This record gives sequence, structure tokens and C-alpha cells, in this order.
Amino acid sequence: MSSKSKKNEEINLKDEPNLTVDIIDDEQINEDDNDLRNSDNDCDSILISSKSIPECKNEPEEPCCNDVKYINVPVVISQFKICLQLENSVRFAEPIVCLKGSKKTIQLKECKLIPGTKKVFIRGIIKKVLEYASARCQSSKGSSGNLRYLTYIVPFECTTEVTYINEPQIKSNKEQKFIPLEYHFVCEDKGFYNQNIVCEIVKYKINELMCREDVVPVENIKGQDCFYKMKEKIVLNLHLRLMQNQVVCINKGAE
Repeated sequence: MSSKSKKNEEINLKDEPNLTVDIIDDEQINEDDNDLRNSDNDCDSILISSKSIPECKNEPEEPCCNDVKYINVPVVISQFKICLQLENSVRFAEPIVCLKGSKKTIQLKECKLIPGTKKVFIRGIIKKVLEYASARCQSSKGSSGNLRYLTYIVPFECTTEVTYINEPQIKSNKEQKFIPLEYHFVCEDKGFYNQNIVCEIVKYKINELMCREDVVPVENIKGQDCFYKMKEKIVLNLHLRLMQNQVVCINKGAE
């Protein structure tokens, strides 16, 4: 080769970019990962792996019937009212002259429908906030105290049998089965995913009677007394609704 051709080849090599491809094996990837973790350089990045995801075929299924629209909406399973009678006692840390007010809220802790039956187990609490006037100081000239608050919880629990407006969609899952065939076993397993049945409070009504106990007269004040204990009798009317998400079919021409 002449010196002129060698010189041209060197010039072409210098002008072209230097392109290289690195093939990385698993051991090298692990080593690079350790180096990256221990490195303080934020610019040390590398492509770990890459692959293509194949497409799988699907077969369309009709949820219920033809020529309809399908919507997944909450369906009312049952709506009912229960009545509970409660009784509890409250003891105060100081003598009470009178009650000024009472606030109440209802919270459901459990409302479960047992599959295969119409029995519902219900458990919850009534959170009460009492405002009362105390008689902390008593003298020959009168009594004085403070307006205070007392917060406490009244639990309730019961079970009831409901009537269905719409049947709940609950499918039972069968256990796994092994089918013996000569020298091997074939395993068959299938199941269904059931939508949860939720419970919500529609409305409630509370009637209560509060009776004073441990009543003692206030010193040197005629006709004035105070108490240390109170007994409550409560009637709770609770309206509940059971709901479940279901696929509902409607006619395409229906509004």
C-alpha cells in the first residue's frame, strides 16, 4: 500500500465517530449496580435490561344479554330499620347541679351480611358529649362551679334477619382438586371475585331518659341539690341500607 493511500485511510478514521456496543452479562450488571450504589457521581447511569411484551388474544364475553347497555352501579340489597334499647350509668368526678346540653353522633364499627343467610351482624357506638354545671365550691352564701364537658362512648350490638330487595351476587369458590392420571396429577383450580357488600346509615333517631342518682342537698341553700351519678335509658332507631356493586343491563333505547 502506498503512503498516499495510508494517509487517506488515517484521515477517514479520524473523521468518522468511534461507535462501540457493550454486551453486558448478569455478573457485570451486579457489579455495576454495586459500583453505582457506592458512587457519588449522579451521572453514572446505565440501562439494566429491556424486553418486549407479547400480545395475548382475548375473547369477548357478554355480562348478561344482547342489545343492551352494561353499567356497574351500586345496587340496594336491603333497607331496614332496627330498634335498640340501651341502659348505662355515668359517674361524675364532682357534684353536678344541672345538665346544660348533649350532643350525639353514631358510628358503625361492623355491619356484616353472612353469605348463604339473611342474617346481619351490627355493632357500633354512640359518642356523647355532655355539657354540665358543677358545684365545686359551696358556702353559706351559695355555691359556685364551672361549665364542663364530658365525652364518653355507649356501645351497641345486635343481629337481625333482613328481607332482600335485590339478591346479592355471591358465588362460592370451590377448593383445589387433584385429578390422578397414571404417572402424574392434574390440578384444577377456579374461583370468583365477589364484590363487597357495604352498609350505610340512612338516618337515625335517639330518644333518651336521664335519671339523677346519689342526689344530695347543697349546704345552706334550701331547695337546691346536686348529684354525682346519672342513669340513662336510650331508645335508638337506626335506618340502614345494604349495597353491592353489580353489573346491570338496560335497554339501549331506554332513556
